[in-house]
Amino acid sequence: SSGINAEWPLRPGEYDDHGTLSQDDKLPDRSSDQWSQYWRELYRKVTVEEIVEFEKTYKGSEEERNDVKKYYVKSKGDLDIIMSSIMVVRYDEENRIRDIINELISTKEVKKFKAFTEEDPKKRKRRERTGKKEAKEASKAQEELGGQESLFQAIAMRQEERGKNMESFFDQLEAKYAQPTKKRKTGKAKKK
Repeated sequence: SSGINAEWPLRPGEYDDHGTLSQDDKLPDRSSDQWSQYWRELYRKVTVEEIVEFEKTYKGSEEERNDVKKYYVKSKGDLDIIMSSIMVVRYDEENRIRDIINELISTKEVKKFKAFTEEDPKKRKRRERTGKKEAKEASKAQEELGGQESLFQAIAMRQEERGKNMESFFDQLEAKYAQPTKKRKTGKAKKK
């Protein structure tokens, strides 16, 4: 059964002052449903309205600017990575993100990276096509599942899929360019 056992929730004293378990504490075995229920008891569900409100305060904020700066430097100017890493940004906001980066470059807060300054226009078009496709998929998912709640779930799933695709991309690059070293044959040379 999915009922909560006698150990539920964790007893007082199992958490330190910061709400974390010490390394010595053992967690009781629980199913994923029980954990989901437990965390729902600790943290309330985030509403669509709260996400929309966050988006309003985040966009154009110092926090967003710092995130753009962090991902620009971390990715060495790769807009594919930047656009997929910034919270609540959509493909049609790329020019706004580019403006932030250009301002960071002009104030010498970051250095120029060729990946940004000399980006192939085909790469930008590909990002735009992907963004339009994702927006269409999200809209379709919203219609099928009904409501904005489902839309945000679809967006979250798509972002998770992007992360997996990025890992796969790096694995492919590694397989292609990190060639294994060839073993030399040991033995006597042939005599002529």
